[in-house]
Amino acid sequence: MSQESVMHWLSLRVRLACGLALAVSLIVPPYAPKPAMAFEDSGSVDQQFLLVEDGFLMKSSSLTQQGGRRAYSEAVAYTVKEGDSLERLSQRFKISKETIAWTNNLREGGTIHPGDELVILPVDGVLHTVKAGQTLLGIAELYDVPLETISQQNKLKGSFLLAGQELIIPGGKPIVNRPVQVAAAASSKSSAKQGNGRTPPPTKTEEMAALTTAPTSGVLQKPCSVNCFITQYFNSSHYALDLQEKGGGPVYAAEAGTVIRADNGWNGGYGNVIEIDHGNDLVTLYGHNKELLVKLGDQVQRGQLIAAMGNTGLVYGATGIHVHFEVRVKGVKKNPLLYIEE
Repeated sequence: MSQESVMHWLSLRVRLACGLALAVSLIVPPYAPKPAMAFEDSGSVDQQFLLVEDGFLMKSSSLTQQGGRRAYSEAVAYTVKEGDSLERLSQRFKISKETIAWTNNLREGGTIHPGDELVILPVDGVLHTVKAGQTLLGIAELYDVPLETISQQNKLKGSFLLAGQELIIPGGKPIVNRPVQVAAAASSKSSAKQGNGRTPPPTKTEEMAALTTAPTSGVLQKPCSVNCFITQYFNSSHYALDLQEKGGGPVYAAEAGTVIRADNGWNGGYGNVIEIDHGNDLVTLYGHNKELLVKLGDQVQRGQLIAAMGNTGLVYGATGIHVHFEVRVKGVKKNPLLYIEE
């Protein structure tokens, strides 16, 4: 075949290819990128669903008001629009109203307003901020949610956590309900005036409350002052913490709640004992008290003085003055160190 014939054959193939491409373009519509999946209100959210993996809804990362990515990258930052309500957002995002309220610290019965920025979790549950020293296992025990569930939802590799890191706890709920705080009842002695118009001197109990500071760190606060220390830890034969202060000291409510028990006597070895219901199946117990300063049915707030340490009940000798502190979740005694900071 001559060179001229080869060139003619190649030219013919090029013309045929171009003609075929032109024909295809007339039949098939031009390519357009597939738009991201939108919600009912196309202007409400510009986030895209990525995948559903083993029952967990995964979403793309969201940006906060500061423009930085939060540690819980599966959540969505949503700006409230006119006409929005928790009910509508619950239906739109397919999560409960409670989850939205818990995540954004909304009070029960609270309202949202246009312009508010809400964090919307991809699943029902709560958001947990890791504290120094907390482990993944401890957090799983804290919320009674399997470790693997937390790890998978947050795409964790290994069990290493950073203080301040935020984790989604699927199916979790707040450790305590935080009711509107009530003021501690004022002492009738301190409010009464003497005949000369002067206020009588404070009692020993009032002095004890004034001279000590109630620690407030942790999910629950320590039930004693900053000067107290642990003398016995939680173990298989002692489902509590024993905390002592030299010479005795104050006993504080670990969180707001309702007094469901305030009994003097032996009480199965607890001695003079107090129990407080904090809601969400969480109850704390304070045993061996010398003096009870609250009664059945009282509403107390976090850090309120409720008793004085003693050695009533099953305690060994005068040096055994301390508070026996139990944390119960759904009736099960838990290690209090999961809830307080040592």
